[in-house]
Amino acid sequence: MLISLAYPLAQSFEKHVFIWKRWPFIFPAILITAAFFIIWDVFFTLSGVWSFNPKYVIGIYLIKMPIEEWLFFLIVPYCCFFVYFVCNYYIKKDLLAPYQRKITLVFAISTGVIGIIYFNRWYTAVASLASSILLFYLYFFTDVKWLGRFFVGYFFSLIPFLMVNGILTAWPVVEYNDAENLGIRIFIDGWANIPIDDTIYCLLLLLMNVSLYHYFENRAGVNLPITKD
Repeated sequence: MLISLAYPLAQSFEKHVFIWKRWPFIFPAILITAAFFIIWDVFFTLSGVWSFNPKYVIGIYLIKMPIEEWLFFLIVPYCCFFVYFVCNYYIKKDLLAPYQRKITLVFAISTGVIGIIYFNRWYTAVASLASSILLFYLYFFTDVKWLGRFFVGYFFSLIPFLMVNGILTAWPVVEYNDAENLGIRIFIDGWANIPIDDTIYCLLLLLMNVSLYHYFENRAGVNLPITKD
């Protein structure tokens, strides 16, 4: 996690993307989302949905969870915010803008169906249904213009997310109970053994963060440009 954070944090003062100016909206979004996910994570840890290998953590626990897991919800979203805004900088045109509502609806229906079909599997059901609810809310009750850019950022963020997650599941640092997920793994021998459910989990984590970021920005009456040349 420290390696993941190093470059985004070092580049936070870069003049084109200027992440530091977004901190008043990024940090509240991260903290609120973290509170939701930590409650979920504690429950799943205590319920045996997943566990943490004591061999690979420093040994400081809060409510049965290693301190590294608590920090995950602060560090990983910050890194993904960096990816989101860097994508916006390098991809000037909002390529998915004409399709953002259709993509949102497809994701909402797909995750909803998965959550209902596998309602008896805790990880799959919670990640999928929570994602579906948020996506349907954004589709029906908001008129946000940033979803096209979000989906581009999400697809790019999957690259580092899966790389880091690959390491955590291959050693393994995190061990999953396959009775509570789809049982389908993104597997690379010696490198990754990731439950496919993690891609939905990542979608929800990032979408909550970005939604709250834009909410706080709009509520403050601030409209920071996507990029600054």
